[in-house]
Amino acid sequence: MSVKNGINGWAGSILRINLTTGTITTEDTLPKYKPYIGGMGLGYKVIWDEVPLDADPLGPQAKAVFAVGPLTASGVPCSGRMNISLLSCWSKGHSILDAHMGGHIAHAFKYAGYDAMILEGQSDKPVYIKIDDDKVTIEDASHVWGKGTFETNAVLSKENGDTFDVASIGQAGENMIPMSTIITSFGNSGGAGIGALLGSKKVKAIACRGTGAVKIARPLEVKLLSNYMIKDLVGGNNNHNVPSVPQSWSEYTATTKNRWQGGPGVTWDKAPHGPVDTGEQPSGVINVAAMRCNKGVFDFGAVAEKYTVKQGGCSSCPVRCYTEYEMDPLADYDLPTHVSNTCMPIISGLSIYPEGTHDFVDEGDAKMILGGAMSRAQDDYGVWCNYGNLYSDFYRTYKDGVLKEHMTEEEWNSVNWQYMLDGDPRWCQEFFRLVAEGFSAFGDLGKGSYYLYSAWGLDDATKNSAGKNYYDEVNGKNTNVTYNGYPKHHSSEDAWQSGLLFNSMYNRDCMIHHLTNFCRSGSPYEEVIKPVLEGFFDEGCVDAPKAYTPINENKVKLAKWAFNGKQWHDSATLCNWMYPMTLSTSKKRGYKGDLDLDAKYMSAVVGEEYTRESVEHDCERISNLLRVMTAVSFKMNLGSTNLRKDHDAIPAWVFDKEPDFKAFEQGTVKMDREDMEKAQTMFYEAMGWNPETGIPTRETLEKFDLADCADKLEELGLI
Repeated sequence: MSVKNGINGWAGSILRINLTTGTITTEDTLPKYKPYIGGMGLGYKVIWDEVPLDADPLGPQAKAVFAVGPLTASGVPCSGRMNISLLSCWSKGHSILDAHMGGHIAHAFKYAGYDAMILEGQSDKPVYIKIDDDKVTIEDASHVWGKGTFETNAVLSKENGDTFDVASIGQAGENMIPMSTIITSFGNSGGAGIGALLGSKKVKAIACRGTGAVKIARPLEVKLLSNYMIKDLVGGNNNHNVPSVPQSWSEYTATTKNRWQGGPGVTWDKAPHGPVDTGEQPSGVINVAAMRCNKGVFDFGAVAEKYTVKQGGCSSCPVRCYTEYEMDPLADYDLPTHVSNTCMPIISGLSIYPEGTHDFVDEGDAKMILGGAMSRAQDDYGVWCNYGNLYSDFYRTYKDGVLKEHMTEEEWNSVNWQYMLDGDPRWCQEFFRLVAEGFSAFGDLGKGSYYLYSAWGLDDATKNSAGKNYYDEVNGKNTNVTYNGYPKHHSSEDAWQSGLLFNSMYNRDCMIHHLTNFCRSGSPYEEVIKPVLEGFFDEGCVDAPKAYTPINENKVKLAKWAFNGKQWHDSATLCNWMYPMTLSTSKKRGYKGDLDLDAKYMSAVVGEEYTRESVEHDCERISNLLRVMTAVSFKMNLGSTNLRKDHDAIPAWVFDKEPDFKAFEQGTVKMDREDMEKAQTMFYEAMGWNPETGIPTRETLEKFDLADCADKLEELGLI
């Protein structure tokens, strides 16, 4: 454990478990992995060094790296994240990607004394990994194989003791369905196909207890920084910095819908001891931060108050973005009523009801009740939605008649379509069971959009009966941001060219909240957002909503900062829904955030002096490793030599939507093709990449001590 090792921040040990041989060993984290920080960076380095990038992503050579960073479990707020690195089994090129998991298990893992766990090989029978401080064993899991995640987590917690945190896969992972996840706590998940990889290894779950501690170089400094952060910087979820409900202390009320929904008269009606009024939450007061979020009200409106028990969240988080509900109407369908989630499953319940729904008790409550049923069912079966693409692919193929074409009459008739037609919440269970079991066309949906479109000819309008290209179609359900099989995640609709640039850099949805944290903060644009951001990134770096301007070097600067900063949060490991602290809640600060906070925390925790520049340098190393691994994967698996053309290409709908507008007209978020071509060139140049191919140059890689990466690119004829 870190305290025993005498290391500040890092635990100092990496756990390696070979499932084929049953061998369990440990190795030192430092100094080898220090330049990669931890979390994502550590995972990428392990896979780069140890896994052939043309390996079968679900085969015996594939590895999963569960990793946390030096700030996790250090007392730093919002540090309850775990990063999981793996090769993609579902997106184009089968390249490197990550799952990201919250809850409490990251802290337990770190307290047990580990910065990372490398799972390699394959078991021939169902097992789970039991971590009890330095006692690590491979245990039989045959009694929970075939069970859902909620039951599995409960059974293993009961067997090992309630001081253990458990994370498990559901039936989707067991059946190696690419759209699968691992679930911990009560709906905290890591997606990206990690369930399928664990299923291929016959690993049902991880049960972890840590009783140690993390050694902090300057604990008083960490405490003071944390007090400062929560008092002066932290807002609601996504760090939205002004309240939606007018409050007596606040100069501003949100100009747009934001995620600071708490306020006088906003209540948790099902709180255990009676309704709780969230009241006022002034800037400068620490113990009210957790009352601000009320994510359920953001998602569903005032009707959510009726069913809200409280706001839950991850370890060390003062914001609490997971609304916990008791949804009584679900009891009428013999479904679980306790629901907790904060993102896609719970806000997207209507998406799998293409023929419409109905209200249950109150007007407009269908989205919430069906979302609750959907969240429970999806998490229990361990299905991953690919940030909503699973739902939209079902909706579109059903409405276009393509789904039925890929099922026999017998298969079609065996599905309980009446649940769907009736708006019955039991359709959620039926739907995710079919996906998790890989049943007929639902099995193709579960392989992900890239495979689905290719197999069904949906990537070519001449090859399917609907006459559509599902990547390019202008359709409210189509959000594919590249031709690689994944959707946008706060892209150009939030952050103009900058958002679109970083959305195309990953091998799954980017999960970057850097820019939406201030774009959708609710602060007035002219008075707060523009002056604060231009103070950080210079004139012209931001655009007002639906008033976009052509690309310029400061927008590129902003995009590069966001791209590299994402690597920081997944390596340190911090919550990107809350960081960075771009804006502040404090009028006295002029609502200006603190972009040096990450470096200040790192310095205080590990006892070495970090600056914003040194942090960004380390993150840019990880960004380049990501890009190299993507280039190598695309070359080895697809024969591609040009990431700009084959990976970063942007679908037509981004430029063709809102046909009544021209790009850059007031009132639209559509983009301009020539302008984006220029933006990509400028971004590649800012990153030190070949502007023709989007692949890093040797000079750039050697700058970040990645000469071995340059050698591999040269060997493959990529530089």
